[in-house]
Amino acid sequence: MIVANWKMNGSKEDVASWIKFVNKEVKFDDEKPCVFCPPSCYLDFSCLLIKETSSPIFLGSQNINHKKGSALTGGIDSKMLSEFLTQYVLIGHSEQRETFNETNEILHSKLSAALKEDISPIFCIGEPLEVKQKEDTEKFLSNQLEALDGLDLNGVIIAYEPIWAIGSGENATRDYIEKIHAFVKKYCSSNLNNDAKISVLYGGSVNLSNCKEIMSSLEVDGLLIGGASLDPDIFSKIYNIS
Repeated sequence: MIVANWKMNGSKEDVASWIKFVNKEVKFDDEKPCVFCPPSCYLDFSCLLIKETSSPIFLGSQNINHKKGSALTGGIDSKMLSEFLTQYVLIGHSEQRETFNETNEILHSKLSAALKEDISPIFCIGEPLEVKQKEDTEKFLSNQLEALDGLDLNGVIIAYEPIWAIGSGENATRDYIEKIHAFVKKYCSSNLNNDAKISVLYGGSVNLSNCKEIMSSLEVDGLLIGGASLDPDIFSKIYNIS
């Protein structure tokens, strides 16, 4: 799975150009879903373009509200997302956790809401630099993964994004990524009482020069791409060589 997370970037013109270019240049593989996560204001427009072009691109949302049907200004719930044929949703991204103080309880509610509408959550986890320096990464991630407790993990994808690598240009080594991904999979298998086979994506300054090496690890099941995904040419090349 290769995921484009546009964050708070782009315009309608950019969306149209991106989808047109990716449709033409990407060598789509059913075993490697191509997921596009534009800002929520462009979900409807993206949905229309994907349908009109019979594109194999899957649509993803960058967020979801944890209280369905609540009077929350600016919220977007799982039912709304399903109307846009949204198949995936990012949950727990470090920028959301930090800005909105998202607790495990809130994240669990978001995960549950998505799964009830058959929307697959891409659950983001990752440690800050000070945790890595203290060699407490596994303990930190274990706490984050507790938000998954009690859920059916068959529809859940996990994205490991070390916070210190997001948008910094600094990337974790292949060996470090492999070690953490193996830990995450083992934790889910051993502690969450679930037989689901968990896919774990890597994110954090993924680009054209490092994507092939990252994907060479058998523990890495895909990529969550931020800034590099804004350029459809770069994104297409990353998809095709990963």
